[in-house]
Amino acid sequence: MNLKAIPIMLSMIPSVANGVSLKDLEKIKAITRAAFPSVKQVSAKTLAEWQATSNQSILLVDVRSPKEYAVSHLHGALNLGNAVEIARAISEQRPSRTVLYCSVGFRSSHLAHQLANETANQVFNLEGSIFEWANEGRPVYQNQTEVRQVHPYGKRWARLLTPGLASHCG
Repeated sequence: MNLKAIPIMLSMIPSVANGVSLKDLEKIKAITRAAFPSVKQVSAKTLAEWQATSNQSILLVDVRSPKEYAVSHLHGALNLGNAVEIARAISEQRPSRTVLYCSVGFRSSHLAHQLANETANQVFNLEGSIFEWANEGRPVYQNQTEVRQVHPYGKRWARLLTPGLASHCG
């Protein structure tokens, strides 16, 4: 992690102490970019375009806990929690692109950073991750069924989701 992210992280102290809000997702994205500057970030819009138009294969990897994944995930995403599992999936599936995501993008950027030196595959982080994806009204699934809820990671973080999206777990 790049130490240049620390001042931006410190700017989040009031929000963490008093409760985060939707506007704090932009700060978290800035922290993530500063902490992992070598990680390629992809927007929800670009990922959706790749999915709709690309002839290239995309491996989607949800790096959240199985409990978070069970509430909802992006369609077709695998739930893999560490760099070894992800590298194995990349090796076996040989996708053109691999996109990792978590709740807001920090955990997945950390894993993307670890993978950058281990694979020849293009590894991206979904900037803003599933929170931004769902906040933009894009579909999330529980198994094969489209749902309108996302695991909030924790009660404090639920306010980073558009009202009504946070599931009642966490």
